[in-house]
Amino acid sequence: MASAYLGPEIHRPLSVISESYQTRLRIPSLGEEERYRFGKEYETKLFSLLHEHLELGTTDKMVYVGDIKGSMSEAIEEKFCLVHPVQTVIPGHFHYAETEGGAKMLPIRIAHVGAEEFFRNLAENESADKPQYDRILVDDCVRYLAEPRVTYKNMVSSLAPNGRLLLIHRPGDLSTLPYFSDARQRLSENEIAYSDIIRDLQACRLDVSWELECLPVRMPKRKWLAMLRERYPTQTEILSQMEVVSGIRELSEGVLKYEGDMVEFVDRQLFISATPCRLPTGIPTVKRGGAELELTPKKELPPLKYVMKICPEQLKELRRKPEEDLYT
Repeated sequence: MASAYLGPEIHRPLSVISESYQTRLRIPSLGEEERYRFGKEYETKLFSLLHEHLELGTTDKMVYVGDIKGSMSEAIEEKFCLVHPVQTVIPGHFHYAETEGGAKMLPIRIAHVGAEEFFRNLAENESADKPQYDRILVDDCVRYLAEPRVTYKNMVSSLAPNGRLLLIHRPGDLSTLPYFSDARQRLSENEIAYSDIIRDLQACRLDVSWELECLPVRMPKRKWLAMLRERYPTQTEILSQMEVVSGIRELSEGVLKYEGDMVEFVDRQLFISATPCRLPTGIPTVKRGGAELELTPKKELPPLKYVMKICPEQLKELRRKPEEDLYT
């Protein structure tokens, strides 16, 4: 017989199971090839999106700016059969300092290293034989840039004619990855708004085209937990060891505690491509999926004068006399 003092005679459902499940959970140690990879289906979709947004050709010279963990430079070079080797550039560096008790990690950005220094040297190089690149890919590492507008200008100055810049950004507030609650909160607090990225590109007089893409992921549940333990994706490097351990337990005893070994989800990312402005007025445009967002600029444009060259024989067919001004 149960009473309020003694409590129920039997345990609540799943109370003992959840405690014993943690002792049976074994997270594997992944090899170098699988530790930072989302799978073949993910990479196939990624290559398709790179072909669509970056328009990468076989003879193009390319710069890949991204973290060493999960770098796709070699895979891109092999997939697109690039003639020239991909120039890989480290985006930058963060120093993480533990707070008192080790419960939190404080990120400290080291400025003017990596990509910022690389493109600054290219922009200051005035020699005739300085390298120029056809494509620049910035793979989910905008957070490393201390002065993004200056870096974007330096990137554009190192582009060849008809060059293209592509930024892949994983917004924290739009992320669909199965993070634990602390990770979602910390990533949202340290998020760089994608509207700021587009605004910075426009300030550099670049035509911007952006699209929100979803990449499919299918992997074993324990592999995803192993990737989180290694702090991948790299945004999770801001998490302390204490947060990672408690977060893995939260997932293993929460949303990932169901029958079956596989988990399926999508990785929502923002693809932002930018090219030098081709309009004679120098006012950049912003587009999504071919639909222009800002059809009328803030300042009024001067009236345009259109000129069409015609032959003298065609001029005689006009009702006006040849000496008259046809454009008044």
